Amino acid sequence: MTEQTAPPSSLALTLDLIITCADGLEVPLQTELTSFGIESEIKSTGRLTATGSLRDLYTICLWSRVASRVLMLIKRKNINAEYDIAEQLYGLAKSVNWTEQFNLEQTFAIRLSVDKRVAVSQQFAMLRIKDAIADTFNEAYDSRPNVDSKNPDFAIFATVNDKQAELYLDLSGTSLHRRGYRVAMTDAPLKENLAAALLYSAGWHKKNAEGDAPYYNALIDPMCGSGTFLIEALLMHCDYAVGIDKAANQFGFYQWQHHDETLWLSMINDAQTRFREALAIACEQPDTLPLILGFDADSGAILATEKNLIAAGLHDLLPLINLETRALDQLNNRLRPMVNDGRLSNPLIITNPPYGERLGDEEMIKPLYQAIGLILQDSFAGSGITPMLGILASHVEQVDILPIKEPKTLRCHNGAITVYFRYGTLIAGKVGYLMSQFEKREIVSGEGQDFINRLQKNLGRLKKQASKENVSNLRVYNADLPDFKVAIDLYGDYVHVQEYAPPKTIPPETAKKRFNLALMGIREVFGINREQIFIKTRARQSGNDQYSKQGNTEKRGKFYIAREDGAYFYVNFTDYLDTGLFIDHRNMRARIKANSKGKAVLNLFAYTCTASVHAALAGAKKVTSVDLSQNYLDWGKQNFALNGLNVSGNKYHFVAADIFEWIKDNTEQFDIIFIDPPTFSNSKKFQGTFDVQRDHTALINRAMNRLTADGVLYFSNNFTRFELDEQLTERYDVIDITPQTIGFDFDVKKPIHQSFEIRHR
Repeated sequence: MTEQTAPPSSLALTLDLIITCADGLEVPLQTELTSFGIESEIKSTGRLTATGSLRDLYTICLWSRVASRVLMLIKRKNINAEYDIAEQLYGLAKSVNWTEQFNLEQTFAIRLSVDKRVAVSQQFAMLRIKDAIADTFNEAYDSRPNVDSKNPDFAIFATVNDKQAELYLDLSGTSLHRRGYRVAMTDAPLKENLAAALLYSAGWHKKNAEGDAPYYNALIDPMCGSGTFLIEALLMHCDYAVGIDKAANQFGFYQWQHHDETLWLSMINDAQTRFREALAIACEQPDTLPLILGFDADSGAILATEKNLIAAGLHDLLPLINLETRALDQLNNRLRPMVNDGRLSNPLIITNPPYGERLGDEEMIKPLYQAIGLILQDSFAGSGITPMLGILASHVEQVDILPIKEPKTLRCHNGAITVYFRYGTLIAGKVGYLMSQFEKREIVSGEGQDFINRLQKNLGRLKKQASKENVSNLRVYNADLPDFKVAIDLYGDYVHVQEYAPPKTIPPETAKKRFNLALMGIREVFGINREQIFIKTRARQSGNDQYSKQGNTEKRGKFYIAREDGAYFYVNFTDYLDTGLFIDHRNMRARIKANSKGKAVLNLFAYTCTASVHAALAGAKKVTSVDLSQNYLDWGKQNFALNGLNVSGNKYHFVAADIFEWIKDNTEQFDIIFIDPPTFSNSKKFQGTFDVQRDHTALINRAMNRLTADGVLYFSNNFTRFELDEQLTERYDVIDITPQTIGFDFDVKKPIHQSFEIRHR
């Protein structure tokens, strides 16, 4: 910078300023300006107005993390749209004494924004403004400054609509949003000024009631990418003026005749001192620094975050920051202990998930957002802590499913992408379901009394064991009384009622009356509404009927979420006879989960991949799910995403294929194989038919060829008259584990399925 002294009048200047920002960031920018002591007004999209001093101008350029540019109003004039617009712009520009703004040696450029309602050639109008400026200098000095459209000393902005024209001088120079610390990138990085604006929106800048400490005691980014949220939050906490990053020739006011070099240098020195002191306090008194937690499933993202932190001048804080390669499905394991010991008493959780480009598969986005909400609710359930949650998405529908109380939404842009920021306090996670909430009470029901008494008796018997095993999905009634032939399953807060087709000897009107009595009894016992009960009629099936669409196949029913042993699953109560989660195999899935860590797992006839999810959550090194139906495998992928499991990598595989053919052609070896075939199948995709009694020997033999020497194969099926082939017991070590896999809510004396553990001799 050229050493110069501002004219005495500069110190008393009153400037009419326009502070611009990216569309949607007007309110966060106003919040920031208020924190500087600068009053502003939101004028229009991306534009705020303020009247301020030279110090205010420097403050915005030096400290604003959200603003894009600072423009100074030079002059405005009413326009008559019926006359030559270009000549009116010439007259406006000619009325300004440009020699008071810059010198002959300095270059300038014209930028013009024309309202679409104004009929004028933009190029010609810009030329006339340039002519007016040149004429002003020619009249004063008989010479004129040069135009430099690429790198001018001064950028002059002109705007014109059908009523008014305005001239501005750009005093900020290059866009203020640029930072210098982005040395390492990940896919679809978050813009720095957007990250800062969202932090302002969520209140990261606020202090506690006493005003001597940060409002939040922690910041958590579960999917931190290259660390933009973390870095911007730390720069704000450490009082870093982002304008210091700008080189000497990057601010537009450096060549301005009213620039006060002495004031500017003193403000820079003060800013540097504030940062050094704040950084020293954070290092010497770690308790003053909010807990910073950054996680990402990609180790490369964590490395990029570390590099960017160093480039941002925050390397001294690295020992105090928690950065971990940790997938979303493992977030609860990390957060819950910190919630319990009080380290996360008032956290801000803010993140930019892979909502589009980084995820790729649109069908996985909704489950991902649901996973974030569910996992966070689990992490804070029962603690009384209600963290602030802020999440970005590319479509507002994606954030609509987040469990946020009194949510606020900010529509903004991350580069060219329109995004939505949803923020608010996290709704507390649910700690009890229908089973745990049941209390026996006096209910008088006339003809339905026997049914109500039996249902309450069953619930009273099952409740203690359900609580002990933390089970919320279970069978609570199974045609116990001959007049009420229904099966009742609980899925969390929902009741799934299956009516067995009555014998032909029972008149239809009698069967209907009894069924309605049962439904009324269920609502009374549980104290629930009709929307929580789902009804189906279950006749004897053949083939794949239990997997077939019910009723209107064009309209897809709503998916609900069931929780089991720390995992979440989508269940469908309307479209299929079965829901997508076989309750009777709960213990089998728990067995697979208990043995899957570090193992290669194969799930044949995978259906909706519920066993595969448990294996993956347990830390299986590889999980392969094979099923003939692509529809169910897609359902399975969504179950994976619902649990924060990344299906786009090489760890989890979903194969739509004929099971027999796939086993024959595949040469991989697996440590655990799970087979739960249908009793009978005549699918159009299947070559011929499958009968579990007839074909299980060949199926198991082929699968055992894929089993490692010390591996285990679990075989289960629901054919009530099934008998395992003696050839298998002679060839392999076989243990009947049926009693261990029948849950407490089923009759072990009349097992709903048979299960076997098979190993190589």
